[in-house]
Amino acid sequence: MFRKLISLVSVAVLGLGVSFSWSAEQAGKQGPYEVVAETTSRVTKVIKEARSYVDKDPQRFYDEVEKILADVVDFPSFARGVMGKYGSKRYYDTLSDAEKKQFRERVERFTETFQDRLIQTYAKGLLAFDGNRIEVLPLAEDAVTDGSVNVEQHIYGNAPQPYVVYYKLKQSRDGEWKLRNVSIEGVNLGRTYQSQFSSAVRRHNGDIDKVIENWEVSPEVAVGDESDDA
Repeated sequence: MFRKLISLVSVAVLGLGVSFSWSAEQAGKQGPYEVVAETTSRVTKVIKEARSYVDKDPQRFYDEVEKILADVVDFPSFARGVMGKYGSKRYYDTLSDAEKKQFRERVERFTETFQDRLIQTYAKGLLAFDGNRIEVLPLAEDAVTDGSVNVEQHIYGNAPQPYVVYYKLKQSRDGEWKLRNVSIEGVNLGRTYQSQFSSAVRRHNGDIDKVIENWEVSPEVAVGDESDDA
């Protein structure tokens, strides 16, 4: 079950973004359901292609994934949510000018680190996915899509019931819908990594720079957290 969950988390984190290579240009013209539905239809093809070269050239896979995800996932907002207090506007507003400069530099460094570690940790998990069918549920007719919406996806494997994934998308100022968070089987990735960041702050006695320098995305933290969005 543990390995299956990690594989599913990989699909949730990477499968959506990898498939956006086909429709990134169209994303701003589509609603959130259409964005997820179109990309889901490309997941199987992407997995098949990557299996032919990833063992000999894994960096190629990581680079391709990172290039695509950068246009699809709102990594700066995702990373600031993971940083919790230390990435919040409220905390930023209490700082001096010099401290604000340091804050911005830290957020930028952590965003880069978070993005790199997340991709490398889950990329091969995407290739290990052995689901038979992926279905995106249409939004309810009365669903409110004013700036933010959750899109539900069912991933069918060998279990009797599908695994349920929720993609949290937010609309940017230019009209594009971008991924801000993922919840799978009750596991909220944003809140889970926020908890990991908070624990690291305590472990390093409040030294945020050390937290960033030593940050690792551990697959096992994706098990057992059922909190709300970060």
